Amino acid sequence: MHTALGLVSIVLVLLGGCLALAALQGRSGRSAQRPLQLLILAAPVTSLGLGISGLYHFAGRPCLLSAPLWDQLLGVMLPLAAGLTAVVAIGLGLGRLVLLEHVVFRNGVPAPRELEAQVQRLAGVLGTPMPQIFLRAHNGPVALACGLRRPTLVLSTWMLKHLDSRELESVLAHELSHLTRRDYPVAWLATLLRDAFFYLPSSRRAFRQIQQDKELACDELAISVTGRPLALASALAKVWQQSLSVPMFTAAQPLLEPGTAIEMRIERLLSLSGPTARPRTSDPTMLSVGGVLAIGLLLALGLSAVVVTEAMGCGPTWLLSQLP
Repeated sequence: MHTALGLVSIVLVLLGGCLALAALQGRSGRSAQRPLQLLILAAPVTSLGLGISGLYHFAGRPCLLSAPLWDQLLGVMLPLAAGLTAVVAIGLGLGRLVLLEHVVFRNGVPAPRELEAQVQRLAGVLGTPMPQIFLRAHNGPVALACGLRRPTLVLSTWMLKHLDSRELESVLAHELSHLTRRDYPVAWLATLLRDAFFYLPSSRRAFRQIQQDKELACDELAISVTGRPLALASALAKVWQQSLSVPMFTAAQPLLEPGTAIEMRIERLLSLSGPTARPRTSDPTMLSVGGVLAIGLLLALGLSAVVVTEAMGCGPTWLLSQLP
């Protein structure tokens, strides 16, 4: 029964995540979707907390001691394995931050003044603070926005050599849009949660949606600033072609985010009219649908815990009977 409690909580989290993702599918308003997608990624934390707290609750209880040996072992091993996986994921996330800082700040060089002036102008239009800019000598396309403490923009020398002025402006606007939307901290947290609960299909799917939505949203923001969708499409095509022959730098989010269909992005850019392109408005029903699903998931987890523990004789009724 202890194993059943853990499995029921996992199934409820998986089912709730899949239903929530299905509700978000095809709806407009990517900025409104992101909190709900993060909620789906974070939902398994509730199941993990239930499993870990269950170890403390059941320790020494008659219902645990009277359970079959296999139930006792699985009831202890499952939450411990999930907790260990979460700890490893946190370690990997911190390791990525250290690696990124080492690569960017030790191997990067300050950008020329002309590039700084262009970035400052675009940052002013987007309303984002001026980031620090680093160039990296690399024979391949690198364009990424990163930094938890201070916004940072990293470009490779390849970008300056192979993109014309309009293409470079579009790429800069796209990367600055990531800073405006605070995509890097969100992507770091989403990656950590995905790694912690990699065994749940809903976590992997929510992560892919976050990655794809942020790239499309930044494409829209970049076009709203430059009014040149063709320039961004051309830059993407050049970067894509080069990345097929030269491995890309992947310590942080690149211009071509893995899991994002580049053909779809280019076709979408070609269909947009530059001066009128604007980020999509949010769907007013989005938060209500996600909120109902989130509340329902929490209630279902709580109810399942009560039902299963009552059946084992360690539930709320037993706890109340122990009160003086």
